[in-house]
Amino acid sequence: MTAITVRIPDAMDKPLRDAASGAPSLNDYIVRAVRRQMTLDAARKLVSIAPLDLAGEGDAL
Repeated sequence: MTAITVRIPDAMDKPLRDAASGAPSLNDYIVRAVRRQMTLDAARKLVSIAPLDLAGEGDAL
């Protein structure tokens, strides 16, 4: 595991904490958001490398 320090600008602190109010912690909320974004980025990269025919599979990127 790699530790990462995230500096949150003062202007984003309250909105971010409000958005994370349903999460177990602010850290958990940020980690989940980063994982989601990494998954989307990887999917976009995969699609650009080798387009997949997902017709009829019910999947969409």
